[in-house]
Amino acid sequence: MVGILLVTHGPYATALIESVEMVYGKQEKIESVYLSQGESVEKLQDKINEAINTLNCEQVLIMVDILGGTPYTAGAIKLENPNINVITGINMPMLLEILPHRNEDLKVLSKIAAESGKNGIVDVKEKYEMINKNKLDNNSL
Repeated sequence: MVGILLVTHGPYATALIESVEMVYGKQEKIESVYLSQGESVEKLQDKINEAINTLNCEQVLIMVDILGGTPYTAGAIKLENPNINVITGINMPMLLEILPHRNEDLKVLSKIAAESGKNGIVDVKEKYEMINKNKLDNNSL
């Protein structure tokens, strides 16, 4: 099973796990750490290392909030390990989609995360307008 580590600015990571567990129930091999106001990159790296040790998994997917931020920087250092990957843009649809697939390989899980994260962002008004347009087009046939 691939371990999941969420790393964010502030307690967003912890809140995401709590929210996902409302849908799926208690999850194993998932941890969160976050950057507190004024905390150094080195301190965050220490927390990441501790969380990876707690996960105790052969492969770990680190999921961070934004590309280029401190959580990303602290996590990206772990990329020297071929059994660790980092995905940016963590959101709830992404996390909900990957949890049932954690027995897949890290590379496969990373791809699912990236795709589902993008697909989870929808302009609802645009979506409804497209659906209504398709209904009108089908009625005119």
